[in-house]
Amino acid sequence: MKTIGLGLVLLLGGCAGLQSPDPASPYYAYAPGWAVQLNRPLTIPPDAATVRLQYGRIVPRNSVQEYAPFCVVELNTVRAEAQTLQPGRFEVWRVSRSVSPVAAAASPFVKARFVADDGDPTFLYFKTEFRLRDAAQPNLRGMSCAWNQMAPGNRTSMRHLTLDEIRQALGGWMSLIPPEGERL
Repeated sequence: MKTIGLGLVLLLGGCAGLQSPDPASPYYAYAPGWAVQLNRPLTIPPDAATVRLQYGRIVPRNSVQEYAPFCVVELNTVRAEAQTLQPGRFEVWRVSRSVSPVAAAASPFVKARFVADDGDPTFLYFKTEFRLRDAAQPNLRGMSCAWNQMAPGNRTSMRHLTLDEIRQALGGWMSLIPPEGERL
């Protein structure tokens, strides 16, 4: 069973290189020239370098509904005080996709002989990562948008997010701006 699960993950990871000209495709090929517009100040909490957006709202780390699209905006440094990312237009200098399996750790309070866990991944994140750049805010690293789709019985859900799903997660906080001349 582990071999089949690992084979599935590797197969799906190999699909990450697929490219499509269709913006409704989960493998849409982002052409050079994309930008991300932050529409209002976005505050990263103290002792953190990330903030999560889902359904157009800021969501605490432990409140993300992982089976629905969400985005994580990331800075380069963690600071003891809150950090505020100022509104502006950020250059997208790279877009990449990955499939990340995560296995849940067994509880130390459960005796191994009663655990029915076969060690296979319990989370399968389909991630689209936007590396961002802004000369005025060099601490900005990027934004990753993902969802957990460990749903082997539902292959239509085991895919990357579409452009529209990413936009829905961001809501009014951020906008994805296509290159000049490209209409979406």
